[in-house]
Amino acid sequence: MNTNDNNADTSQGLFNVRSDITTEKALVHASEFLQSATALAYECVFKLDEVQRQQAFGVVQLIEDARLLIDMVLERENPSAN
Repeated sequence: MNTNDNNADTSQGLFNVRSDITTEKALVHASEFLQSATALAYECVFKLDEVQRQQAFGVVQLIEDARLLIDMVLERENPSAN
């Protein structure tokens, strides 16, 4: 692994979002990312002690709230899709 890449463009992040992506597709992907984050959190939540478990459930709730907002925007923008 070469960590001294002098040609790397540091003005861009490691990952980029295509500039031509539609709002709907961006929101769909964001919703899918949040769904994956929820699944990962539930996978490890029962391996934690009680305090950490409660914190993880709080994170899951925030993820779910964000996903609900995205789903609402998608429904509002494209009601015939659902």
